[in-house]
Amino acid sequence: MRGVPFSGVVGLATVLVIQPLPLRGFVGQRSFRVAPFPTKLTVPPSQQQGPRLSKRLSPNRAASNESISADRDHEAAQYTSDRIQSLKNKLTRDFVQIGGPALIQLAAEPLAALVDTAYLGRLGPEVLGGAGVAISAQYAVSKLYNDPLLRTSISLVASQDGKARGKEAATQADTDKAAKELSVAVSSALILAASVGIIQLLVYSIFWKAITGGMGLNPSSPMWHSAVSYLQVRAFGTPAATLWLVANGIFRGLGDTRTPLWYSLFFTALNAVLDPLFIFVFHWGASGAAAGTALAQYTALVPLLFALNRRVPVDILGQLGALGESLQKYLKAGSLVLFRSLGKVLAYSVCARQAAMLGSVSAAAYNLTFQLGFATTQICEAVAVAVQTTLARELADTDSHPPKVRAQLIRHLISTSIWLGGGVATALSLSTFWRRNWILASLTTNPAVQAAAAGIFPVVLLTQVLKGLAYPVNGIIMGGLDWFYSMIVMWIANFACVGLVRYFITTSGAVSLAQIWWALAAFMGAQVVAGIVRYESKTGVWQVLQGDSLAAARA
Repeated sequence: MRGVPFSGVVGLATVLVIQPLPLRGFVGQRSFRVAPFPTKLTVPPSQQQGPRLSKRLSPNRAASNESISADRDHEAAQYTSDRIQSLKNKLTRDFVQIGGPALIQLAAEPLAALVDTAYLGRLGPEVLGGAGVAISAQYAVSKLYNDPLLRTSISLVASQDGKARGKEAATQADTDKAAKELSVAVSSALILAASVGIIQLLVYSIFWKAITGGMGLNPSSPMWHSAVSYLQVRAFGTPAATLWLVANGIFRGLGDTRTPLWYSLFFTALNAVLDPLFIFVFHWGASGAAAGTALAQYTALVPLLFALNRRVPVDILGQLGALGESLQKYLKAGSLVLFRSLGKVLAYSVCARQAAMLGSVSAAAYNLTFQLGFATTQICEAVAVAVQTTLARELADTDSHPPKVRAQLIRHLISTSIWLGGGVATALSLSTFWRRNWILASLTTNPAVQAAAAGIFPVVLLTQVLKGLAYPVNGIIMGGLDWFYSMIVMWIANFACVGLVRYFITTSGAVSLAQIWWALAAFMGAQVVAGIVRYESKTGVWQVLQGDSLAAARA
C-alpha cells in the first residue's frame, strides 16, 4: 500500500491517546487518471450528441433495460407476502441466535477484570490502585488498536460468508472459489491480529514509563511499582488478547456466537483459579494477577483457534500469494476504523478530564453514573454485533433474491435492530429511574456522591436511551462496509460533544457535571442522526434500499 504505513498510523494514535494533542484538519487527496481527448472528431454530425446520450436513446439499449426490468418484476412477483414474511422471520431468528450468545459473552468477559480487582483488593489500596491505573492505560491503548480489528473482521468475514451462501446453488467451481476467498479473509484477519498484538507488546515493553507517567504516576507514588509490574507482565499477554478478540470477531462474522461463548466461560473460570495461585501462593502481587489473566487467555485461545480451523480451514503459508488483496481491504478499513475509535476515545477523555477537574465528589458521581450504563452498553453491543453480521451477509448475497425483495429484507434488519436497541435501552432507563434511590445506595454510602448523582439522573438516563439507538446505527453502517462514513459519523459526534463542552466553558467559565452529561447525550444523539441520514440517503451501498429501480436504470 502507498501512503503512511499502518504501523505508523497506529503509533501516532497511541501517542494521541496517552497524551492528547490538538488535532489539525486534513484533506485527503485522490488521484485521477484522465483519458486523452481526441484531437479530431470523426463522429458524424447527426450523432454528435455524445456517447452518453446515444446510449440513452439507443432503441436496443432501451429494449434491453425494459427486458431486464420486466424479468426482475416477474421474479419479484413470485415472492408472495407469506414467503417474504417467512424470510423476515428467518432473519429475525438468525438475529436472535447471534445476539443472544453474544450478550452473554459480553456480560461475562468483564468478569476477568473483576476477578483481578477482587483479589488485588485484599493486598491494600496501593496495589489495587496501581493495578487499576495500569488496567485503564492498557484498556485505552488496546481499545484503539483492537476495535478496528474486531469491527473489520466481523463485517469482512460476514460479507465473504454471504457471498458463499449466495453461491450454494451455483457450480462447484463457484462454491470452491467462495470457500477459498472466505479462508483467505480469515487468514488475513489472523495475520493482522498477530502483528498488532506484537506491536502492542513492544509498545508496552518500551514505553511503559511514558504510559504510566501519562496516567499521572511517577516513581515516588506508592502505586507506581504495582502499576509498572502489572503493565509489564500483562504486555506478554497482548498477542493472545488480540488474537482472542479477532477470533471472536471471525466467529461472529460467521454467525456463530455460541462457540466463542463456551471458550470465554472457560477462560473466565481458569482466570479465577490462576489468579489466587500467582497472587497469594507465589506472592507475585499485581504482576501475579496479570500473569494469571495472560496464561488463562493463552490456554483458552489454543482450542478456540482449533475450533476456528475446523469451521474454516486456514492455510496461511499456502495462501501467501492470495493474501495481498485481502490484507489491503483490512488495512484500508482498519485505518478508517482506527481514526473512528480515536474520535470516540478523545470524546470520552475530554468528558472524564472535565469531571475530574470538578473535585472528588463530582468525579465519583461521574464514574458511578457512567458505570450505570454497563447493562445498556452490553445489550446494545450485542444488538450491534447481530445487525452488523446479518446485514453484511445479506448485502453480499446478491444471488438469492431479486433486488426488491432484498430491499425489504435489509429494511427489516435495520428496523429490527433500531427498535430492539432503543426499546430495551428505554425500558432499562425507566426501571433504573424508578429504583434510583436503591441503586445509588447500593453503589455508594457517601451522601454527597449520592446527591450529586441523583441530580443528574434524568440526563444520564436520556444518554442511555440515545446509546441504545447509536450502537445499532453504528452496527448498520459497519455492516454495509461503509467504513469512511462510519468514521465521519463518529467525528461529527466528537465535534458535537467536545464543542458543547467548550461552549459551556466559554459562556460560564466552567462546566458542571450536568453539562458534561448533556455533552455525552449530544455525542450519542449526533451518531444516531448522522448514521440514519447516511443510510436513508440511499446512495453508495445503501442504493439497495431503493429496490431494483437504480439497478435497472444502470443496466
